[in-house]
Amino acid sequence: MKNKFILSIAVLMAFLFTQCTPVPSSSTGKLDRSKAPKAGEAHKVEIAKSQSFTLENGLQVFVVENHKLPQVSYSLVVNYNPIMEGKRVGMLNMFGSMLRRGTEKRTKEKLDEEIDFMGANLITYSRGIYASSLKRHSDNLLSIFSDVLYNPSFSNEELAKVRTESLSSLQSLPSSPEQIANNVVSKVNYGNNHPYGEVETETTLNAVKNEDLKDFHQTYFRPNVSYLAIVGDITVEEAKAQVEKYFAQWEKKEVPTTKYNSPKAAEKPQVAISNRAGAVQTVINVTYPVYYPLSSNDYVAARLMNGILGNSGFGARLIQNLREDKAYTYGAYSSLSPDELSSSFTMSASVRNDVTDSAVVQFLYELKRIKDEPVSKAELERVKASLIGSFVRSLENPQTVANFAIDIARYNLPSDFYSNYIQKINAVTVEDIQNAAKKYIKPENITIVAVGDQSILIEKLAPFGNIQIYDAFGEMAAQADQRILIGMTADKVIQNYLTKIGGKKWNEVTSMKKEQVMNVSGMQIEQKLFIQNQQKLALEVPKSGIKQVYDGKKAYVVTQGQKQELTATQTNSIKEQTFINPYVQYDKANGYSIELVGAQVVEDKSVFEVKVTHKDYGERLQYFDPKTGLLIKEVTAGGEIMIKDYRKVGNTGLLVAYKTEVNSPQGAYTVDVQKVEFNSTIDAKVFMVE
Repeated sequence: MKNKFILSIAVLMAFLFTQCTPVPSSSTGKLDRSKAPKAGEAHKVEIAKSQSFTLENGLQVFVVENHKLPQVSYSLVVNYNPIMEGKRVGMLNMFGSMLRRGTEKRTKEKLDEEIDFMGANLITYSRGIYASSLKRHSDNLLSIFSDVLYNPSFSNEELAKVRTESLSSLQSLPSSPEQIANNVVSKVNYGNNHPYGEVETETTLNAVKNEDLKDFHQTYFRPNVSYLAIVGDITVEEAKAQVEKYFAQWEKKEVPTTKYNSPKAAEKPQVAISNRAGAVQTVINVTYPVYYPLSSNDYVAARLMNGILGNSGFGARLIQNLREDKAYTYGAYSSLSPDELSSSFTMSASVRNDVTDSAVVQFLYELKRIKDEPVSKAELERVKASLIGSFVRSLENPQTVANFAIDIARYNLPSDFYSNYIQKINAVTVEDIQNAAKKYIKPENITIVAVGDQSILIEKLAPFGNIQIYDAFGEMAAQADQRILIGMTADKVIQNYLTKIGGKKWNEVTSMKKEQVMNVSGMQIEQKLFIQNQQKLALEVPKSGIKQVYDGKKAYVVTQGQKQELTATQTNSIKEQTFINPYVQYDKANGYSIELVGAQVVEDKSVFEVKVTHKDYGERLQYFDPKTGLLIKEVTAGGEIMIKDYRKVGNTGLLVAYKTEVNSPQGAYTVDVQKVEFNSTIDAKVFMVE
């Protein structure tokens, strides 16, 4: 029998306080709240000028003086062509972390110490480095900056830590439908032969070696493809002196470039489903690839068009339709971001299962409407005002001006691209919006990506196009062998399982003690579990003083002496786990019902999918291996549990799972059982809460 008990370490509560201020009685005129205020005339905005120079090694430098505060920031952008990572997908992200993990002269701890001492910041990523400090520390900061740039150590010890962090993040994937949807969107839009179609897996992360990081650093981190923005309390002359001192020795070298075939959209609407058994919501993405670079003549018109459709807050059409009018979702959005290689258009929302098909209908309606019908002048003016306001606010940050200068050089934009930006926005007409929609909106080429309960989605989405099933990493999912269902019923599946784990011997079990270790992000938490069959339960975390108890009537969590009673739902979840005898959980006399849903694939095996339902404890899906008869996976509203390493307990003849891997919305962790005892005496004080 597996341990299904999941300990809540902490309960976080947030309170939102709002204060309403009435309009003073002396106010002249009545405020009409039914109408949005009219936008005022756009003010002319003066953008600060950046000054630039180029070193002999090709490094282009942009300086923006801002003497309001005695601070300076340095932002290095390495503009290499997107690359295929192949069997080592995730290498670039790991490279970005490893740059900050020590140099040949400084350990990570030494780096942290020196940067903290100055009150500075230093951040690395796969395309560069950002650092900032008070001006008086700028030379010391650049000494560290250049050391990180030239001499990263890429030590085996730090790589192991970074890999562990990456793998830990990956473990939570099954409980993140949004990330699963992103993976599938990447695959259906770009495929396996495009850098934007690559998805990290455990295998690819484990394949990354130090040599890969070193080779990438030596090949792509070169000054002749790089830009350095310097912003703050510094003159151009001072900047030149610093750049010559710290970056002139950076050796230039030819950097490889690769051309990729443009991704092709689907020739007709299709549906891509990724299964999350038991999910009560569906994450929908309606998507296709497009070519939309920053240098497009209709860049501004297309951005405004997308704002009207689904990227301008509560006034956007998708929000007004799917949320305000239909109440299908909390939020519905669209995205169209420029990219020199390839872009994608996407509409997205998370909706209730029962309205999945209806939500797709409304997505398609809004696509067709914005393409076929002119937008209203009021809509256009609202989105113009929003975009102008956002642009003006961005100018408050001097770093923005430096980024503008880099964009102009990096993407070969007109020199007045940003200085005339507001005029370009104001010049866009209703006709321009419709022309942009006709160019970029392609209802005939969509792929509907849906992540949710496959058994529900296949029926609801079949009318929208040919259906293909994908796994969580965006690969075509293996299809279950339906022949295993021949002659099988839910009762037969359960009886095979119960016989395998010990049969009627479970009726002799009255109590159970377990010692186990919970592994969370590299942390090991020792736990002790006590169960009095169908009566009481206690879980203790000895070293932390945390205890969770069900005393037969109520459930509590105790943290450092502070007791909190759990809700009825939480109590029911714990109460069910007092049933040591697995027979009880499939007995109709105890309120349970079982149904053989069908066959599914779990870890490349075709298995039985059984739904177990109870009026108080809810429902779960359980997956049984037809060859061993054992339960290998369970899905509940709280997440997914993989059940492994069955062993016999002493001479009892009872089989128990000694390892479980849990993926929940709160994160991923494993539980390893160290010791199991049946029918031993449990002190009554264990189940008491003072």
